[in-house]
Amino acid sequence: MLNRRTSFFIGLIKKISAMKVLLLLLSSLIMTNCASSNLTKENQTFEELILAGKDIFIEGQTFDKDIDFTQFEKTLISDGIQQVRIISAISFKNCTFNGKVIAYDKGEEGISTITAFQSSLSFTGCTFNEEVNFKASSVLGRTDFTKAAFFNTVNFEECTFVQNAYFRGTIYHKELRFQHALFMQKANFLNTEYDETASFQKAVFNGETQFSSSRFMGYTDFGNISCSGDFLANFTEFADRVIFNNSFFYRRTDLNNVSFNYCEIKNCSFIGESRFVESKVNKQIFFEDCKFFTGIPDFNSFDTNKLSTKGLSK
Repeated sequence: MLNRRTSFFIGLIKKISAMKVLLLLLSSLIMTNCASSNLTKENQTFEELILAGKDIFIEGQTFDKDIDFTQFEKTLISDGIQQVRIISAISFKNCTFNGKVIAYDKGEEGISTITAFQSSLSFTGCTFNEEVNFKASSVLGRTDFTKAAFFNTVNFEECTFVQNAYFRGTIYHKELRFQHALFMQKANFLNTEYDETASFQKAVFNGETQFSSSRFMGYTDFGNISCSGDFLANFTEFADRVIFNNSFFYRRTDLNNVSFNYCEIKNCSFIGESRFVESKVNKQIFFEDCKFFTGIPDFNSFDTNKLSTKGLSK
């Protein structure tokens, strides 16, 4: 009787052991398949991720070829203009781009291609060694180029930024173009540097606009801009010529402790309070035909021989 019971338990143990081995094998097979799936996903190219509508996060990589958003499916939206819609959230961090970054194509047959980013667009801490062209692009999500460095021309002309746009700590070694850009919410250019021409002509800023602690070394154009939120450019240096002519400032305007070389602020309307406390000018500054609705600000920090205030009114 004892031998039969012993045989029974031994057989049971063998069956249990066999089942454990089978379960281990199945588990290993599942894990292998999952690992292969993840590896395939990680190895997808930038283009494949865009086509699949997957969100993109790439960190610390170098791209020697062009990044071209205009290569994807296009829709004709008006005469001579077609649009690419990118639904993926785009995020590059500490990457280097040795090729161009393209979101606008003029086209050989008179049909321009523009890009609409349906989610966020981020290139934080990135280095761009070739041309960057986002002309006429629209970004529905947050835009973030914080601490990016541009060593070639940059074009954000006619762009629309629906949510907050961050360009804090960016450096521009060549020409920068933001003409006719529309910032629906905050525009943050704190601690930025511009080695050559920087143009924001006819840009519209609907939220707080921050240019404080920045250095403009080349010609700078803020002519015909419209600022619905506070415009702040304290402790900023304009080493060349800067133009603010024909602009509207609807809320607070602060250009305190600013170093001007040659500045034109002509035919501007300051609806909110404006301040130029402790600001200096090297050659000449013009406040001509301007309207100050809350009272003419204090210009005592400027050398009177270098200051023109013809036609001021309140």
